[in-house]
Amino acid sequence: MKERVTRLGVLISLVVMCVYGSNERTGWGFGGVPAINYNADDGFGYGVVLNFFYYSTGGYRPYYFQLKPIIFFTTGGKQDHSLFFDSPYVLGKGLRINFLVKYLKENYYPYYGPGNSSEFCSEYVEVDKDGNPLDTLHGRHYYNFQTEQIRTILNLQKKIYEEGGRKIFVLGGCGLFKARNSYCKNNGIKTLLQKDVENGVIDPEDIKAGVNSFLKLGIVYDSRDNEPAPNKGVWFEVLIETYLKALGSYKSYYRLTITDRRYFQLSKKLVYAQRVLFEKAGKEAPFYMLYPIGGSFRSDEGLGGYRTIRGVLKNRYLGRTKFLANFELRYRFYETEVKGQDVYLAFNIFYDVGRVWWDKNDRGFGNLHAGKGGGLHIGLNENFIVYAEMGFSREAGGQLYLDLGYLF
Repeated sequence: MKERVTRLGVLISLVVMCVYGSNERTGWGFGGVPAINYNADDGFGYGVVLNFFYYSTGGYRPYYFQLKPIIFFTTGGKQDHSLFFDSPYVLGKGLRINFLVKYLKENYYPYYGPGNSSEFCSEYVEVDKDGNPLDTLHGRHYYNFQTEQIRTILNLQKKIYEEGGRKIFVLGGCGLFKARNSYCKNNGIKTLLQKDVENGVIDPEDIKAGVNSFLKLGIVYDSRDNEPAPNKGVWFEVLIETYLKALGSYKSYYRLTITDRRYFQLSKKLVYAQRVLFEKAGKEAPFYMLYPIGGSFRSDEGLGGYRTIRGVLKNRYLGRTKFLANFELRYRFYETEVKGQDVYLAFNIFYDVGRVWWDKNDRGFGNLHAGKGGGLHIGLNENFIVYAEMGFSREAGGQLYLDLGYLF
């Protein structure tokens, strides 16, 4: 625990040193933070997360456009690079566009088996001080596979209603998800994924994978008072994605995602926020496409990890149907001005729960998986926010996260 606290202090110091911006709401604003971490599978991680904001001549909230590049490597062979562009105004008032292109390569992507009751035994993957597996029946990478992915997503939103801060948008878009998967080298021992393919749990065609092309359509209701850090309001979305062989996808299936976010200002500095999400994918969906959660603004990783159930292992639960709920208190305890920049500090406490369903034999709503914890957020001029959070769960213990923005 002492090591984690020390690491947290170093990360917060880096954040403070690397945040810059503009409080004039005109021209350009800039923020950045080093991306630094370490874990046993990926090794030492290094890179940078940047945010560029352009406010034009003023009066554009939250910005005229935003550009967010991320460059990230690890010594264990992981690469995660992306470029995200978002603008509510560049195509004209009332028509929003955002675009994401992402390249991901992981030599040790997690796979714990499908279903809400999938088992994880930490003893299977323990190693000695030289990195050699202690369990010769399962091996160090029993719960891993290799994947290389390219994702491109284009979203358009058209405002069809606005009154008193309440807005309704219709949205459409398209995208392409190209993947290539392979088994991990595991000292000659079969991994869990290899066993599930041989037993018919996972389609062998999904290992070599291919192109998943889709069209999307949805509707969004938004009454939030401030996008990056809302104090009050509602954000509600219904989104349907259709993957078609006619578009070049190697399988045809659908994905329906319903998301409801609500924000309540309990006092001047205290906000309660919650998110509830439900998602259903067709039975032909490849297993690796059941990890990402759909959305018009971004596509998050699966159930487990810093974007869904904090404190739970990344992508821990795999299912065709997902349920997720996040509950959070946010308290802004310090505000000041530094060299003309508005800066604030806030801490949050959270409780996250969720579960999945794999097939018709998995029924009911019990056995929810939970994570809890808290963190520190540093905000600059409302738009640039960086955080350090600690999440805890029974299975994984403590997990440290450093990223930009609020979870939702």
